[in-house]
Order: sequence, then C-alpha cells, then structure tokens
Amino acid sequence: MSGLLAAAALASSIVPVVDLPPEGDPCAAASDRSHGTENAKSARFTLDDQVRLVDIGRRDPRGASAEFAVSPDGSRVAVSLRSADPDTNRYCLRLVVVAMDGSGLQIQIDQGGEFIRDDFGLRDFSFVKAGYGRLNPPRWSPDGSRIAFLKRLGGSTQAWIVAADGKTAARQVSFLPDDVDSVAWAPGGNGLVVGTRPGIRRKAEAIAKEAPQGFLFDERFSPNLARRPIPTGDVATRYQLVSLANGHARPATSEELARLVPEPPVGVPARARAFVKGPDGYAAWIEPKVSDQLLSATRPIIARPDGSRIACDAKDCEGLHSLWWSADGKSVLGLQWTGWATSQTAIWRWDLAKDRPRRILVTDDMLIGCMPAGNEVLCAREGADRPRRLVAIDARSGSERVIFDPNPQLLGKTFGRVRRLHFTDPNGIEGFADLVLPPDHRPGEKHPLIVVQYRSDGFLRGGTGDEVPIHVLANRGFAVLSFARPYPKQPAAAAKSDDELVRSSRVDWLSRRVVQASLETAIDLAIESGAVDPDRMGISGFSDGSSTVQWALINSSLFKVATMGSCCEDLFSFAYAAGPRFGQLIRTPGYRFFETGSEEDWKPMSLILNVDRIRTPILIQAADSEYQSGLDVVTTYALRGRPMELFVLNGETHVKWQPAHRQAIYRRSVDWFEFWLMHTMDCDPGKEEQYRRWKTMAGAPPSEALACSTPAQVHDRAQFSASARSSRR
Repeated sequence: MSGLLAAAALASSIVPVVDLPPEGDPCAAASDRSHGTENAKSARFTLDDQVRLVDIGRRDPRGASAEFAVSPDGSRVAVSLRSADPDTNRYCLRLVVVAMDGSGLQIQIDQGGEFIRDDFGLRDFSFVKAGYGRLNPPRWSPDGSRIAFLKRLGGSTQAWIVAADGKTAARQVSFLPDDVDSVAWAPGGNGLVVGTRPGIRRKAEAIAKEAPQGFLFDERFSPNLARRPIPTGDVATRYQLVSLANGHARPATSEELARLVPEPPVGVPARARAFVKGPDGYAAWIEPKVSDQLLSATRPIIARPDGSRIACDAKDCEGLHSLWWSADGKSVLGLQWTGWATSQTAIWRWDLAKDRPRRILVTDDMLIGCMPAGNEVLCAREGADRPRRLVAIDARSGSERVIFDPNPQLLGKTFGRVRRLHFTDPNGIEGFADLVLPPDHRPGEKHPLIVVQYRSDGFLRGGTGDEVPIHVLANRGFAVLSFARPYPKQPAAAAKSDDELVRSSRVDWLSRRVVQASLETAIDLAIESGAVDPDRMGISGFSDGSSTVQWALINSSLFKVATMGSCCEDLFSFAYAAGPRFGQLIRTPGYRFFETGSEEDWKPMSLILNVDRIRTPILIQAADSEYQSGLDVVTTYALRGRPMELFVLNGETHVKWQPAHRQAIYRRSVDWFEFWLMHTMDCDPGKEEQYRRWKTMAGAPPSEALACSTPAQVHDRAQFSASARSSRR
C-alpha cells in the first residue's frame, strides 16, 4: 500500500496528507463510448453521458475558440478532442485528422498527456490557474505533412509535432525550463515559434527566498488562494524559435514573431480587435463606435490599399467578434452575436462591391471558431439539445453539411424539450431564457422547476460553471428554466473604465434588482406555459449566479430549495478571505465592511442579516480556493439550525475542472433537488449517510413521504400526484 500512496510535502500542509495516484487509462472508456458500445444502456441522456461528453474546445461556447484547423490543401481538418473520465479523475486527450468531404474518415494521430489548464491575471496577481483548458489549436506545417501542438507530461507543457498521416509517433520538440503557452510554425517549416513566460518562475523563486524570514502579510496575499504571497505585476512573454533539427532555441525574429503575434498596421485604433490582413493591401478590423466607452457598440472597418477606410455603422453591423477574408479575397466575413438580447449567432458577409453587408445564416445555435475553408466556412456548432460538432457552411447560401460529430454515441438519446422564451422586463431590458421540459411531457402535467443560470448559450449543460445538469434533470421529470442574466443599459453604457462600470451597477444594488426583475418575468412565462408547478420551484447559481440566488432568497418567496457553486457575498468573510488588495478594490464601488452603518447598506443582500427570515435549504459545493468566503454565512446558519450543507472540493479553482468532482457535483445536485421537491431518494446504500443528514434538517419531508427514485419511479407521474403534493404542504 505504501507504494500506492505518496505523502505530501510538509511545506504544503501541517496535517498528514496522501495523494491517491490515478489508476487506469482515461481513454479506455472513451474508446468504448465512441464506438457506441454503451449506447444501449439508456435511451435517455444521462448524468454519465454528460460527464463523459467529448469536447472540441472549452465548454462555455462564448468563451471558446477554434481547437481545429484546416490543412493547407483544404482536404482535411485536425481536431483536438477532450473527454473526462471520473473513474481516473483525468481526461482523455486526442488529436485526430478528419476528411473535409464529410465521409467520416478519421485518423487518430496522438493520444494522452495531462489536461493543460489555462491561467489568467487576477487583480494585481500575475498568474492564477483556471479551471478551463488553455487554447491549443493544432498547427499545420506549411507543406501539410506535420502538425504542431502543445502537450503536457510530468507537469511540463512543451511543443510537440506529429505526422499528419499518423504513420510516425509524436515527438517533443521544445525542452524549455518554462511552460510553452503558444506555438506556430516558422516560415519554411524548419522550426517552431513558441511563447513562454520566464517571469512567472523568477517571481516565484524570489518569493521562495523570503520564506526563511517569514512572509509579510501584504497585498500579495489572498488567503483563499494560497498560504504564501502570489506573484504580482505584469509578466512579459518571451518568443523563441526552436529548431526541429536539434531542439536549440534562440530569440525569434520579427518575421517569426508575426506568426504568433501579428502586428496591426500603424493608425489602427488602440482598442481595435480581430485585425485581419486581406489581399493586395486590404485589411479589416472591429473598433468601438465611441472610443472612450467601455461597453460601446462596435463597427467593422475595411481599409483600402490607398489608406482610405469604409465603416459600417448600421445596427446590423454591431456585435461582430471575429473576421476573416473570403477565399477569393472579395469579401469580409464575420461571426456575430445578434438578435433578441444578443441570443443568436450569425455569419455576416460584406462583399466589397456592395454598399451593405448581409447575413448568410442566423441561428439560435452557437457557432464557434469559424474559419475559411475554400468556398465554405468551417465552424463548431452546438444547439440547446445537441452537443458540439464540426460543420461546413456555404459562404454564400448558408447551407450546411456535417463534417465530424465527436459524440456518435448520443444518436438516438432523448433530451429535454426546449422552448426559447423572449421577453421585456419591467425595466425595458430585453431578456431570454430556455424552458426545458421532460421529453415525455404531456399537456396538463405540472413539473417542479429548477432555475439554472446565468448564461443560456449553445448546448444546455449545467449553466455557467456547469454544475446543475439541465437535460439530466429534464429526463428525471423536472422542468428547467435556463435563465440568461441581463445587464443594466444605463448608467453602465456610459462607463469609461471597469471601476465606473462596477460602481454604476452597485448603487442601491441596481444590478441585483435588474436581474431579479428579469428572472421573475421569465418565471412568470414558464408558469404561464402550464407545465410548471409554482409551489415546487428551486434555484441554482454559480459565481455571479450565486449572488442572484442570495438576492432571490432574501427578496422573494419563490424558491423552496437552492444550490450554490460558490458562496457568499456578505458582511465579513467575503472581504477578508480574498486578501487586502481585494478588500481595497471592492470598497471603490461602494461596498462597506467593518464600519459603522455597513449593516444597513447590506440588509437587502446579506444572508446573515436575514437568517431569521430564510428557511430555504441551501446546498453549497465550493472550491477549496473559495469556500472561506462563505464561512461567516455557514457558521451563522449552523448556529440558527437552518438547513445548509457545505462541501469543499480539494485542488479546485473557481470553475471546477476535475472530472470526479464534476460527477459528484452533478449527482449531489440532482439528489438535493429530488429530495426537497420530489420527495425521492437514491436508495443506493452508499448514500445512507447523506440522506440521514438531510432528513434531520429543518423542514425536511417526513420519512413516510419519501420513496426510492428507481428509474421507473422517476418517470412515473404518480410521483407528482395531488396526494403527494398535499403531504408536502
């Protein structure tokens, strides 16, 4: 046994800690599922199906970029795939090459490696690990014979290459002391241009030298993230050329650097983005209409070779977020968020010979990472009830053909029935939500409702943070309202900085009031559909959505049960758990802490100050890097005997990334809502302790009203009979 358990370093803990090494191959189960060997187990889309989905890029479609690339000759597309395996708590990572003709022909050219997590700057901190993956698109060599990509082994991310025909194994090319963040082929194909950030390592080494004397508790601390200072300040990227012949690295030339970081020409506005060079000296980009407004609407610009420019200021040209040139160089195409409350995605085309652009496709689906592919546009596409796949869209007619579906095992599965709701809230703000009903819903049936938030884009997984499985709940007899959070138009529209933006939404809790008004409008529409039982409604939330849960529980009586993926925005822990710098920053927009009169200001938002009014059972499943922010709330509710339970997930970030935790969060969320709203339990013997705790909570259903939720019982409408509902009252 000692060979299987490794003691953690004493420097990282003052209690005995062991790490269980992963066992098994995370790709073994993925291979079985890709061939449909488990497809017959259930006709319904299940929790296990959702956990093990094969992904192309990030889950969140609005934050995703292309993790696929077309070969130079246009005949093939390389695709990076990722699927979670909760049994090993790892990911199966694969690189495949697929025929562009839609024949389904595919070759796997690499497999394995560790999940490469992205990072970001937070406040003044240089580097904080994220729970989502780093962008890692395959990079074709100029001659189309090889593909470069990033691969992580042994805790180090480096550049690798592999033959595009899969006949020779992948090999590591770079051997640098720092992780490689990005890679591109050098001109000629004899080397790779890579980006690294040595400053992160150097800053961490400098902090380590302070340890023998103790660390000063200053603005470099964020206790919920780390027990030592975190490097602060900007960190520059170092670009080098790595030789394929011998692995030697040297500084990249300006021409080589342009392969990774193209420089826009002189005269392009500082806030311009999506710059693309066209043929014969043409160029295009997107810029804000009002240069000093943070949330300004945008417009596309086309620059001619003679230096003149043309702009489209029409409403139809707003919302573009990426551009590319057509194959013949005579048109600019773009990807656009548009429609009611920007709930739709469009492919937009501007022919240079015409005065006005047009849309060749508008859809409620999300289109991701679109790029030119001859006379077509290659995109990842996902809909509310269909996971992401690769499609080719005709660049003139908008007609579509499927190139590659990474989840063939889901063919024939039943998903919830989705209906999009459009509305205008009492503040005049456009809003939308997706009402998802059980696939076998019949007229006249009323289902318990779960609100999931705070975006509702693309395939409906589990809301922002992906913690409450929407189609799984629908398949178990719930109605689900996937609610898209609105944002106040005024005074935020005039904000010129992040501080102004936050301050404007903070006055009299404006942002929270706007969200609640919109949410109540969406719920009214769901109830008017006749499919929702207004006496059995629950709410879930993560990040900003957790704040929406807080406000809703305090300022309405709509919800009988709640879950939160992070907690809480309240009087004490929220301010100090994140460190001195955070405390200073949130005072700027008007938050008041530890001062006379602060309780009056917090009364509309504080779970602590409203503890005597709130009886709603609350389940919190928080990362170990965040749970401290809610300990004041958890402690207060425990002392008052309120029904609240906190789970702490180790080694996690804001967005949880570990497959085993994702599975556990899904299962516990489903169990929690079924217990409180359906009075059913998963009677697996391993869950006896869970239900023992829940049955002792204030307001829990009596034991005689509880039943085991076998698959047959879950879908038996007798579970929702009038007699059962009357026993709950």
